[in-house]
Amino acid sequence: MNKSEDKVLTLQWSTVSSRDTAQSIVLPTIVRTFEDYAKVDFAIGDNDPVYFAVRRARDVWGHDWAARFCVGMLTYYHMGTAVKAAEYEGAAFWDYLEEQYNTAPRGAARRHFRGSNGAKGLASMRAFATDPVQLFDNMPDTYLGIKELCQTKLAQFGPYFWLKIADYMDRCLGEEIDYDGLQYNLSTVPAKATQILYPKFSIPEAFELACRRLYNQGLLAPPTYERLIGPAEVETILCDWLHAKQGTNWLGADLITKREALFGYGDKAAQMNLWLPPVVPKGTFTCELL
Repeated sequence: MNKSEDKVLTLQWSTVSSRDTAQSIVLPTIVRTFEDYAKVDFAIGDNDPVYFAVRRARDVWGHDWAARFCVGMLTYYHMGTAVKAAEYEGAAFWDYLEEQYNTAPRGAARRHFRGSNGAKGLASMRAFATDPVQLFDNMPDTYLGIKELCQTKLAQFGPYFWLKIADYMDRCLGEEIDYDGLQYNLSTVPAKATQILYPKFSIPEAFELACRRLYNQGLLAPPTYERLIGPAEVETILCDWLHAKQGTNWLGADLITKREALFGYGDKAAQMNLWLPPVVPKGTFTCELL
């Protein structure tokens, strides 16, 4: 017997955006294709759950609080620490993060943000934007412009965080970003994913093919679902898809890890927890990726 024969093949799913608009979608519970993986990942909010909470926080606590939270995430990539940091303004924001430098937990994307190199990175951010809100105000509205500025002004910012800055500006702070050039600057994991999908093509060509493949599905971009997905969303799906294909992640895992990072960080962290998409029990979706 096929291991998936005894499982319901589809599930009616209600997706609620960060603006409380709902849409109903039929999802496959056995996920085999790249397209089906993207469809589920976007619908359950596992693509990047943080964005749902930040958009809500921006509406309730204001743009500047949300911007400070995003800057905090660029340092240690940990939601709890970012919530605490966002409570401080100006120099006090950077003072807090410097005080936490030796003990603050790091998210996976900032696991190497330690020692003298990490300290240089934090110092470069402070020098670039003494008021943390200005970090995004000082950024261009193009991916390539953000890349160039990071390379000249910010230490410890590579391809992953070039895109993360653009994505925060776009999906969390409501600024329109031109992502042209992303296809030539993919970080390691999505680049590898493109080569598994399209081994006969260069990385930029394979990324363009992956984009077209998902664009044809008419998928909407979380957390507001107000526009069709773009290259930034495809890049993130490529990361998630490869991790799932390798068996190092499952659909819904990030919804749990992000919640865990908020525990014990106060009332606003508890509220951010409530604004994350709902937990999806492990096993709701089974990946048998081709």
